[in-house]
Amino acid sequence: MSQKTERPVLSGQRIKTRKRDEREKYDPTGFRDAVIAGLEKTEGDLDQISKYLDSAGNKLDYRRYGEVLFDILIAGGLLVPGGSISQDGEKPRTSYCIFDAPESMESMRNHEQVFVKLIRRYKYLEKMFEEEMGKVLLFVKGFTPSERIKLARMTALWLVNGSVPPNVLLVLNNEHLIKDGIALEFLLELFQTFKQEKGIAYLIQALKKGGLESKLMDFFPP
Repeated sequence: MSQKTERPVLSGQRIKTRKRDEREKYDPTGFRDAVIAGLEKTEGDLDQISKYLDSAGNKLDYRRYGEVLFDILIAGGLLVPGGSISQDGEKPRTSYCIFDAPESMESMRNHEQVFVKLIRRYKYLEKMFEEEMGKVLLFVKGFTPSERIKLARMTALWLVNGSVPPNVLLVLNNEHLIKDGIALEFLLELFQTFKQEKGIAYLIQALKKGGLESKLMDFFPP
C-alpha cells in the first residue's frame, strides 16, 4: 500500500489558520473614537451628521458595531451597565447626541430624522436598533431626569414611525425601575408625547399590539 507523502512547505509560506483566528480583534473603543472624531467635525449640524454617518458606513463596520454606534448617537459614548459612559480613552464622549440636545419637540424631531436616514440607508441596523433600545431602557435609572425626558420623547417618536416595536417597553417592567417610580414616570412622558403625535386611539392600539394594555398597573410602585 502506498503511503501518502507530505507536501513540501516552502520556506516563509504561511500556514492557514482558522477563520476565527483571522477575525479582527473586537475593538468598540476604537470604533467609538473614529465615530466621535467624525461627529466632532460636523460641529453639531444635523444635516452634516447624517451625511457623515451615511458615508462612514462604507469605511466603518456598522454590522459589527451597530449597537456601539447607537450608544454614541443616544448618549454620546459607550454605555456600560448601569447607564454610565465608559471613560476609557482621550475623548470618551461627544456632546453631539440626544442626551445633550434641547428637550423641545422640534429638537427631538430633528434628531429623529438622523436615525430614520441612517436606518433607511443601512437596513441591517433595524434589528440592532431594536436590541439597543431594549438595553438602553434598562439603564434609565442611571440617566439624569433630563436625559430620561429626552429618551422618553425620542422613544415615542420611534414607536410612531415604526423604528421600534411597542413590546420593547416591556423591559421597563423591572423591579428596580418600578419601585422608585422611574418606569411609570418614563412611560407617562412617552405616552403624552405619543398622544400628541398620533392621538389617543393610536396610542391604545400600540399598547394592545405591544402587550402592555393589560400590564399598565404593573408599572405602579408598590
